[in-house]
Amino acid sequence: MGVIKQFGPNWFTTVMGIGIVSGLTYTSPISIPFQHVIGETLFGLVNVVFVIAVVLWLLRWILHTHEALDDFRHPVRALFYGAFAMGINVVGNDYLLIGTHILTNQVAMDISKTIWVIGTIVSIFTVIVVPYLLFTEHKVETNQALATWLIPVVPPIVAAATGANLLSYWNGTNTQFSIFALIIAMFGITFFLFIMVSGLVYSRLVYHRRVSGQDAPSIWVEIGPIGMSMATFSTIPLKTQTLFSQYSTILHTIGLVFSISMWGIGIWWIIIAMMHSLLHLSKRGDGLSFHMGWWSYVFPIGSFTTGTYALYHLMSYPFFSIASVIQLAILWGCFAIVFTRTVIGVWNGSLLQWRASHFYHNRLTEASTSA
Repeated sequence: MGVIKQFGPNWFTTVMGIGIVSGLTYTSPISIPFQHVIGETLFGLVNVVFVIAVVLWLLRWILHTHEALDDFRHPVRALFYGAFAMGINVVGNDYLLIGTHILTNQVAMDISKTIWVIGTIVSIFTVIVVPYLLFTEHKVETNQALATWLIPVVPPIVAAATGANLLSYWNGTNTQFSIFALIIAMFGITFFLFIMVSGLVYSRLVYHRRVSGQDAPSIWVEIGPIGMSMATFSTIPLKTQTLFSQYSTILHTIGLVFSISMWGIGIWWIIIAMMHSLLHLSKRGDGLSFHMGWWSYVFPIGSFTTGTYALYHLMSYPFFSIASVIQLAILWGCFAIVFTRTVIGVWNGSLLQWRASHFYHNRLTEASTSA
C-alpha cells in the first residue's frame, strides 16, 4: 500500500528514458556492436516497467484517490502528467522500431497504432488541463519559471513525431491526410507554447538568481521539443511522398531548412545547460544531489538525438550520421548514470520506500533533524 500511495506520474520519466534509449540504440545509423541485442533487451525492460507503472498508477487512483487528485492541485506534480503521456507514445514508437522485428509485422503495427491513438488522446488532455490549472488554480511566482513547465505542453509534439513514423502505414488517402493534419496541428500547439514558455524561462534566467543545483537538470528539458520538432519535419517528407507527390520537393526543402535551424538552437541550449550543470559541480555551485529530475538528462538528449537521426535519414550526409553516434554515446553515458542511481535509490528507499526498514530509517532521520 505504501508504494502505491507514493507512486506519482513523475515515475513515467523512467519509461520515457528507457524507451527512447532502446529505440535509438536499435536504429543507430552507424552499426555498433550488439546494438540489436541491447535495443531488444531494453525494449523488453521498458515494457515491464511501463506495465508496472500503469498498474501502480491505476491502483493509486483506486486506493488513494485523494492523493491522486492532489497531484492536479500541486503546481509541480501536475506537470508530470506530461511524462505519462510521453511515456505512452515512446513505448508505442518502440513497437514500430523494434517490435516489428520481434513480433509479426501486423501485430506489432496494430499495437503501435493503438498505443499512438491512446497517447495522442492523453497528450491533448494534458496540454489542455495542466496549463488551465496553472492559469486558474496554481499559485506561482516569476522566479519559479523553470523548463519543467514544458513537460505538460511537449506531449503533442512527441505524438506528432511518433505519428509521422506511422503515417504511411495507415490505409486510405483520407485517413493518411487526417493523421497528417492532426500531426501538424499538434506540432503547432507545442511549438507555440514552447516559444512562450521558453521566453518565461529565459526571462527567469536573466532577471532572477541563478538556477539552483536542485533545479539545474530541468534546463535540459528545453532540448526535448527542439529534437521532436526536427524529427517531425524531417520525417514528413519521407512518409508523404505518395500523399503529396506534387509537393515532395517543397516539403523536403522546408524540412531541411527548419530542422537544421532547430539543430543549431538545440546545440546552443545543450551548451548552456551543460555549463549550468558544470557550474554546480564546481566549488562555486550547490552540488547536484540526485533525484528523479535527473531523468531530464536522458529523454531530452534522446529527443535531440532522434531529431539528428531524422535529419540524417532526410539528407544522408555523413556529418549527421557521425553527430548521431556522438550524441548516442553521450546519451548512453547519462542513461547509465541515471538508471543506476535510480535503481540504487529504489533499493535503499531514498526514492521509493517499500520496506519497513526504509520507514524506520526515515523516522530516525526526521527525529535527528528536528532535534
